[in-house]
Amino acid sequence: MKTKSQLIPITRCALLVTIGLVILANIAQALNLKESLDIALKSNPSVVASQKKTDAADARLAQAVGAFFPTIKLEGNYGRSYSQPAATQMTTQTSLGAVTQTMTFGIDAAVDSRGYTTSFTQPLFVGALLPGFAIAQRSADLGKEDLRKTILDTSYNVTQAYFGVLKAAKMVKLAEESKAMADSHYNQVKMMVSAGVSTRADLLRAEVQQANSEVNSTRARNGMEIAKDAFNNVLGRNLESEVSLEEEGFSGKVSKLPAYKTILDLTYQSRPDWKQYLLSKEISEQNLRVAQLAYLPTVMLTGSSGNRISEFPAFKTDVNSWSIAGAASWTLFDGLGIQNRIREAAANLDSQKATEEQVRNGIALEVRDAYLSLKSDLETIDSAKKAVNSAEENYKVSSLRFASGVGTNIEELDAQVSLTQAKTNYLQTLFDVEVAKAKINKVVGTEVF
Repeated sequence: MKTKSQLIPITRCALLVTIGLVILANIAQALNLKESLDIALKSNPSVVASQKKTDAADARLAQAVGAFFPTIKLEGNYGRSYSQPAATQMTTQTSLGAVTQTMTFGIDAAVDSRGYTTSFTQPLFVGALLPGFAIAQRSADLGKEDLRKTILDTSYNVTQAYFGVLKAAKMVKLAEESKAMADSHYNQVKMMVSAGVSTRADLLRAEVQQANSEVNSTRARNGMEIAKDAFNNVLGRNLESEVSLEEEGFSGKVSKLPAYKTILDLTYQSRPDWKQYLLSKEISEQNLRVAQLAYLPTVMLTGSSGNRISEFPAFKTDVNSWSIAGAASWTLFDGLGIQNRIREAAANLDSQKATEEQVRNGIALEVRDAYLSLKSDLETIDSAKKAVNSAEENYKVSSLRFASGVGTNIEELDAQVSLTQAKTNYLQTLFDVEVAKAKINKVVGTEVF
């Protein structure tokens, strides 16, 4: 039997192992941006719904292809029936006078019958088939572009939420630093008041600063929880799921910022919205063709083969048959329906063409706004960083002056506020750069950064 002194090291080892496993589990669960994107693209409801719509569009395209092939049917029947014989009475004149005869048609018995029929219908010429196939094909492409747009939107939202959590975590640390400075200054002023070298008013100002820092710290922690909820929501996870992210940091720079003209040209090649507009215009053109081709005849080839057996109590009939035929139909007049459908399709096409320049300019405006926002954020970083350095130096000087009895209480409090604000502005600028890069990728329609 192990003694108590022998069991204590074993217990400690078990505790250390458990703690180690918990730490490893937390490390393993930490997500980077790429892993977060992968989860969202599999679980986000918008992406899943868009993928299903794309599958449906592909199925409609397959149906349009199938319209070119024959339709083959096999039908069978089996049953038992009875029809009462029909009696006909006829009166005829003879040399002997009128003679009445009764004639009976049918069999006074139930009949068992069974049979089958195979048939096919092959379209030889249907004017709407080719443009109908083109419409289905472009509709499938439209669905793919819609899926791509949803993926781009989701990727942007995930990036924004991911860096939002990291920013919120840094804001919590910044709020704690600010509170620590306020607490330290309050304690210092309190001692100086006790020593008679500072006033009660200075202590009250320090107390206000301390209370404000506590409020900001509480808000920062709540902001952290909201940021985590937003992250889980965009990933399609339960809002209560634990959020642990890798600290990828904020680079605050890009390898190379392309010229605006280069980015705009790339947009018209890649952006789903623009491709969807072009595809919609092509669909309108094909709809016009469908309406125009309604003036042409339709030619079909049909054929059938079958067998029918009827069994009576005294005899059986067995009938085999087949047929093949060509059929054509041509609508010569349908109350001006075709003509007005052509007018409707042409008007819809013209309406769509009329908005082309507006759509193009709207895309250019959105790209330019995102481009200038990123450029502005990049240009602001150096100034924001310089402001932090100056604020830190100002805080050090103010703290030394106050501790030496040369500076004032208000001077140091202002230095604390300025330092916290400068760090907040710098952090916000770094966050804005990451979001602006993600927005460029979204509005262009492909990965630029």
